[in-house]
Amino acid sequence: MDGRFKDKPDETAPSPAKVQWHGRVLWLGIGCIRGTEKAVIDRAIRAVFERYHLSLAAIAGIATLDIKADERGLIAYCQEKGLPLKTFTAQELRDIKVPNPSAIVNKEGGTPSVAEAAALKMGGTLLVSKQIEAKSVTVAVSLAARE
Repeated sequence: MDGRFKDKPDETAPSPAKVQWHGRVLWLGIGCIRGTEKAVIDRAIRAVFERYHLSLAAIAGIATLDIKADERGLIAYCQEKGLPLKTFTAQELRDIKVPNPSAIVNKEGGTPSVAEAAALKMGGTLLVSKQIEAKSVTVAVSLAARE
């Protein structure tokens, strides 16, 4: 060899910079107990994303039941993260087929699912079925076909 190429990398050289890009293609379906704080919602979302090795940078928005449109913690989370909050009526969510329907949610909200149904309404494929965090926040994640 003429000295221009090395047989192995120089371990003292700094590693090259890495760039990761995440398209905003993940929709979160969220259900929560009335009055749930933004910090609790944030921790719940982070826990689910860490557990399933998802990037928070890929979140496109939050979807939920219309009776949660005034939920302060949810609104504050969306405002802080610059995310849209999409709401649906119970009638719009009622007929969406979900893997984990709930009789309790159906009795109280008029639909057998909030988190999974809302996530599926916004994205085509359910990546993470409903996960209940801190006994107060339910998170489901769907993958949209495009950004």
